[in-house]
Amino acid sequence: MFERLAIGRAQTLLRSAAVVAAASMLTVLVAGCAEQSQSEAAVDKLRALADQKCHEGNQPACDTIIQIVGTRVAIESVSDLPALTPSCEAGRQDTCQQLAVIRAELSEWCAANNARACAAVNVGTWPRNLDVPALVDSAKLACLGGQVKADTPTCRALENF
Repeated sequence: MFERLAIGRAQTLLRSAAVVAAASMLTVLVAGCAEQSQSEAAVDKLRALADQKCHEGNQPACDTIIQIVGTRVAIESVSDLPALTPSCEAGRQDTCQQLAVIRAELSEWCAANNARACAAVNVGTWPRNLDVPALVDSAKLACLGGQVKADTPTCRALENF
C-alpha cells in the first residue's frame, strides 16, 4: 500500500514538473519569437495552461491574466483587488493609483479581446467613483518624479502603456 502511495506521489510530482518545464519552455519561446503569430501561439498555450490549472482548483492561476504588449509578454494578477479596494475607498491615494493603473491596463487588454481581462474589468471588485484617467496621470507623475519607487507594481505596470 505504501508503495502505491509513493508511486502516486511520484507521478503527481512528475506531472507538476512537466507543467513547469512546459511553461518555462514557452516563456523562452515567446522571448525569442520574431513573429507575432508565433508569440500569440505561445501565449495561447500559456493561457490554456493557466485555464487548466484554474479548473484544477489553483486560484492564483485563475487570477492570472496574460497578454502580449508590443514585443513583450505581460502578466497581471487580480488576486489583490478585493484587498486593495477597501484601502482605496478609505482614501489611500497610492492604492487608488495602483487600482486605476491596473484597471486601465486590463481595459486595454480587454479591447484587444482578452476574455480574462474583460471579466476582471466588468466583474472585478473595483472602488466606486474611481477616476481612472486622473489617477493614472498622477501615478505617472509620481513614478517619473521619484515619489514612488520605479520597482513598485504601479510603476512597472505603467511601462506597458
